[in-house]
Amino acid sequence: MTPRIHRRPLLLAGLAALGLAACQRPAETVRIGFLGGLSGSVAELGVNGRNGALLAVETLNAQGDAHYELRVEDDQQDDDKARAALRALAAQQVAFVVGPMTSSVAVAVLPVAEQARLVLISPTATSDELSGRADPFFRVAAGAAIGARQLADLMLAQGQQRVAVLMDRRNRAYVESFAQAFGERLRHAGGTISAELGFDSSSNDFTALASALLAGRPQAVLLVAGVGDSALAAQQLRRLQPGIGLAVTPWAANTRLLQLGAHAVEGCLALQALDLESSAPAYRLFRQRYRERFGDDPGTPAVQSYEAVTVGVAALAQRAPGRSLGQVLSEPGKHWSGLYGDIVLDGFGDAARPLHVARVHDGRFVALRP
Repeated sequence: MTPRIHRRPLLLAGLAALGLAACQRPAETVRIGFLGGLSGSVAELGVNGRNGALLAVETLNAQGDAHYELRVEDDQQDDDKARAALRALAAQQVAFVVGPMTSSVAVAVLPVAEQARLVLISPTATSDELSGRADPFFRVAAGAAIGARQLADLMLAQGQQRVAVLMDRRNRAYVESFAQAFGERLRHAGGTISAELGFDSSSNDFTALASALLAGRPQAVLLVAGVGDSALAAQQLRRLQPGIGLAVTPWAANTRLLQLGAHAVEGCLALQALDLESSAPAYRLFRQRYRERFGDDPGTPAVQSYEAVTVGVAALAQRAPGRSLGQVLSEPGKHWSGLYGDIVLDGFGDAARPLHVARVHDGRFVALRP
């Protein structure tokens, strides 16, 4: 049976109602799954995403039109465990799953989702390997190649034509998509990739990696890794060569990078999926509620996990008898409400959203305007 879900906007109305307890719990329960790495090397990404999804569910429940439960599974950034976790969510008859949070896990679990006919709405999995496919995978983030080309153009415009690249191969699908698109764009404009190194262990010698990257005399180093590893790499690179340029992808471009990297990330170029200093009313109210609930500022994974929940629930409300959730989400050109404005998915479930560029200055992300 299609859930009875009120069709009023979920963002501002729901956030404003967060502090109001529902007078009576509705009898109907809609289960929503969450799949992300809550332990291990990508735990920060997964926990941030889970918190955003949880806040969305609490917002919906405050409206009182239906009761929602978030069923959480830790994929541990391990393909086999992720597949088992997704099967567990399917067995719980969730309406859809928010996640996975990384591209490599999304690629690994997609056959399970197809077999179970279970819709995945990922906040942050952006590999080109997942693009342009008629499958149950949807996402609210722009593809990796779009951002990679944008960052290459920015670095070239700033005179950084010789660039070394460091990649965390534990998220292979994403880093390879990003690095390939970045390198192609840079070389097409006359730039050079002086070195391309990867790591795949949680006990990496970032001093040795930094030395190897700098041996080719790059003007800048692109870090395609999570926030913790990017901060550690930046510290070693700046220790060996204080003036080296740095750039990070949306995977690391959040407030934790500022906290962990400190002075080592000053001047770093940051490609962000979202403007975390935005004045958009819905986002500002979300950020306030997130701080009250979790005691910290939200990162991009939290924002986009919140949006993934609201998009999925809005699509459930529009589902007619005989139509699947995936069919509703696959309607090209359809607009879904987001914290920054509308989210538009194409017929393959890929999002078209602009990316935001900033530079770290005095411990803050400062927007770079065209």
